[in-house]
Amino acid sequence: MEYDELLEKICHELDIRLTHLSDSWLKVLEKNGDIHYIQGYKFDLNNHGIGNIMDDKGLFHDLLVFKKLPVIEHKGIFKTYNKQDVLNYFNKNNNTLIVKGNLGTCGKEVYLVNNEKDLFEKIDRLLLKQSGISLCPYYDIQNEYRVIVLNNEARVIYGKIRPEVIGDGKSTIFELATAFNSYYINKKEEIVNSSYIPENGEHVLLNFQFNLSNGAKMFLDIEKELKEKIVEIALDVAKKVGIVFGSIDIIYTNDKKLYVIEANSGVMMDSFIKQNKKNGYEIAYNLYKDAIKLMFEKK
Repeated sequence: MEYDELLEKICHELDIRLTHLSDSWLKVLEKNGDIHYIQGYKFDLNNHGIGNIMDDKGLFHDLLVFKKLPVIEHKGIFKTYNKQDVLNYFNKNNNTLIVKGNLGTCGKEVYLVNNEKDLFEKIDRLLLKQSGISLCPYYDIQNEYRVIVLNNEARVIYGKIRPEVIGDGKSTIFELATAFNSYYINKKEEIVNSSYIPENGEHVLLNFQFNLSNGAKMFLDIEKELKEKIVEIALDVAKKVGIVFGSIDIIYTNDKKLYVIEANSGVMMDSFIKQNKKNGYEIAYNLYKDAIKLMFEKK
C-alpha cells in the first residue's frame, strides 16, 4: 500500500520506530520514550472531542452555525422523526434533497432524492445504521474545493470537478467517461447507460458528488481572489473550532457564494497523489512528515 510505504519512509528518515497493528489500520510511532498513534488516516493531533465532531456531519454543522461560520444548511433527523415535518421540508426545497448519514467518508451513504417514496426509504435505511442523519437542500454547485490545514496553515488546496461528460454524437458514455478520468472510470457495470451514445453537446452527469473516489477530477489552477477567500474561510474554521490537522471542504455555488460542506479528521491523499502525477507524492510526503514531527513536538 503506497500510504503505508510513504509513512515507513518518513519514520525511517525521522528515526521513529513504526509498528503496524490490526492489519495496519493502527500505527504505533515511538521515539525517545514518546508514543503516538495514527489510526487509518487520523493522526493524533486533534483532541478527541473535535475529531469526533469533524467526522459527524450533523455535529460539525451545528458547531459552525454556533460559531457563525458559513455552512450549508442541514436538518437533523433522528429515529423518532416527524414524517409530516420532513415532507414539509422536502416540499419547501422543490422536492429535491440530499439525504446523508452523519458518519461516513468518500461519499458513501449520501443520496440525491427527488420523490417522496425514495426520500423515506433512504431515511429509514440510514436510520437503521446510524442514530442521526441529515437532510440538505440541493445547492447549485459550480465546484467544490478541499483545503488541508496543518497547525493554522493551509498546506494544500485543490478543486474538484464533478464527473460529467459532453456528448460528441459518436462516443458512448463509457468511452467519454474513460477520457474524462480513466483511473476511476474503469468498470462498465458501474456507469448507468454506459453504452448510450449522447448527442453532440448533450451533458450527462455521471455522479452528483465531487468525491475524487467517485470519479471527480482534481485541479490546482484556482483563480487568485477566489483561492484567497477559500483559504480565509478554511483557516477561520480551523481556528474557531480548534482543528490542528484535517481537511475542510468548501463549495462555490453558481451564484458565487462559498459555504463549508464538511470536514474530515482523517487526511487521505491517495487520490490526490494518483491524479497529481507531477508532484503529488512529494506534497503528500512533506505534509505527512510535518504532521508526524508536530505530533512529537506537542506536549
